[in-house]
Amino acid sequence: MHRVTVNYDRIIDALAGYTHIANPDEISRGKRRYHLTKDNVRRVMFILDGDFLLKLKDKNKVLNILSSPSVVGVTPPYDESPVYLERIDYGKISYIEYDVFWQLIFEKDLFDDAMSILSCQYSDLMDYIQLSKSNSYDEVTSLIERWKKLPSHLKRRFSVLYLIEHSSHLSKSSISRVLKDLKERGELELVNGKFT
Repeated sequence: MHRVTVNYDRIIDALAGYTHIANPDEISRGKRRYHLTKDNVRRVMFILDGDFLLKLKDKNKVLNILSSPSVVGVTPPYDESPVYLERIDYGKISYIEYDVFWQLIFEKDLFDDAMSILSCQYSDLMDYIQLSKSNSYDEVTSLIERWKKLPSHLKRRFSVLYLIEHSSHLSKSSISRVLKDLKERGELELVNGKFT
C-alpha cells in the first residue's frame, strides 16, 4: 500500500497545475457526490484531503473507502463510469479530464506510477467481485476480511454492521446473526460493534 501512496503523491504533485477544484455534482440528503463523468466528459479525480466512499451508481453500494491522497478514474473509459465518490465528513477534491490526464502522464514520464495505481484499483475491484457469496455466512466473513484492511481512523468511525450492510444485499438480521455466531465462537472481536 505504501508504494501506491507514493505513486498517488507523485502524480498529484506533478499534475497539480492542470487540475480544477471539484464542486459536488449532486447533493442528496446532505451527501455530496462527485461523478467521474460530467457533461459526457470523463474525469480523473484527485482526493487531496479527507475520506470518500467509492459507490456503485445503480445500487449505491460501497465498493471502497478512499482516503487522501488518492487518484480515482484512471481505468479505461466506459460509456459512463458506474461509480461515483461521496464525501464522508470533509474533504478536498480536484479533477482533470481523462484524456488530458493520460496525455500528461506520457509527457511527464509518469506511466509506471499510473500503471501501479491502475493495477491496484483493478485488483481491488476483482477482489470485490470475487467475494464469496454462496451463503450469508461466507459473504459476511469475506466482507469482514475486506473491511479489516481499512486504516485505523476509518475502523473507529464505522461499525462492522454498517460496512457489511452497505456493501452487500444482505439484511441486517442476516448479518447480525453471522456476527453474533462469530463472536460467540471467538472468531471475531468487536468493541461497540467496531473493529478493534
